[in-house]
Amino acid sequence: MKENSLKDSDIREKIDIAFARLIGPLAIMSKLKSYESSQEEIHNLLDIITKWGAKFQSVQNLFFITSDEILDVYNRLDKLKDKFLFDTNLGFENELSDEIVIWMYELMELRKIQIERELKNE
Repeated sequence: MKENSLKDSDIREKIDIAFARLIGPLAIMSKLKSYESSQEEIHNLLDIITKWGAKFQSVQNLFFITSDEILDVYNRLDKLKDKFLFDTNLGFENELSDEIVIWMYELMELRKIQIERELKNE
């Protein structure tokens, strides 16, 4: 991602997309029997990320998420992915756990860009 060429509005748009691409698969996973053994964790993560998305709609930045908090959520999503990575009982829905990690990483990168720009402007 070429952060210097992106306008602030482009970054906000990319954050909107990242939230949608993250929340959608998590919501689907929460309803699939194949992910039943992790339903509590999935619901907890979905709740956290949905709250972040709602707050982002109000403030239009990700400054409110601490680095420890976002890293914790990323690690929890990654553990979830690892748990189902080699599950032979899963069909195509196994890609959902990969997708959530990819989009969480994208959200982390976009947050980093916003913070770096803010620090540069101070």
